[in-house]
Amino acid sequence: MKPAKQQVTSGQPGENQPPLSPLQSSLNSAATPSQAYETYIDNGFICLKHKIRNIEKKKLKLEDYRDRLKKGEALNQDQLEAVEKYDEVLHNLEFAKELQKTFSGLSQDLLKAQRKAQRRDTIMKLEAEKKKLRTILQVQYVLQNFTQEHVQKDFKGGLNGAIYLPSKELDYLIRFAKLTCPERNESLSVEDQMEQSSLYFWDLLEGSEKAVVGTTYKHMKELLSKLLNSGYFENIPVPRNMQIKEELEEELIRKSERTRQLPKGESVKEPG
Repeated sequence: MKPAKQQVTSGQPGENQPPLSPLQSSLNSAATPSQAYETYIDNGFICLKHKIRNIEKKKLKLEDYRDRLKKGEALNQDQLEAVEKYDEVLHNLEFAKELQKTFSGLSQDLLKAQRKAQRRDTIMKLEAEKKKLRTILQVQYVLQNFTQEHVQKDFKGGLNGAIYLPSKELDYLIRFAKLTCPERNESLSVEDQMEQSSLYFWDLLEGSEKAVVGTTYKHMKELLSKLLNSGYFENIPVPRNMQIKEELEEELIRKSERTRQLPKGESVKEPG
């Protein structure tokens, strides 16, 4: 009996954990630029609100001094000087409240504009990701079909609507197809094998000058673009021997269906 594996725990949080992928980092990020901007504006409103509250307290204090003066109560010099600034405090309070109202309207307009721009940016990024995925699927479709012998023969001879490709470029495509569309490798997990394939596709989309299968990703990208634009893969011709085989299989199916539909004792008569 095999001993149970010990679970190794780390005293430091996050230690021995694989780094997050860009997608996971994006999903785990709680704060958006819009949220950060709203927080900044809220902090500004809080400061302005505190300022208004302090001015209102000062106004109430000065009104108390004025009431005491009207009642004939004696005030000290500081209190008398403060009472003289009552109109100034009142003006500052009105100005602060007006500023708060104006600032509120402007901030709402700015937030709306920012959210709109953010939605537009998100849509553009999403469309770009969709385009990348669409391109990968198109390239994968071309490469998977390029592993078929009759497709290779068409491009080798420029037959059946295929463009002519030199043997060197045919070899590039065949070798690259084996890299990106490999058979199942049992020695690797599905995730690891797909990770390897995805790296080839990523470098292909980037069109880098890195070497691959005797050429560069840039050249492979140009070559595959040429194949996609040729129109051949819109309707791949079926080889004659495969077409005959399919016709025979369809005929056998039709005979089988007619036999099941006939009453017992009768046989299917061949057309004479």
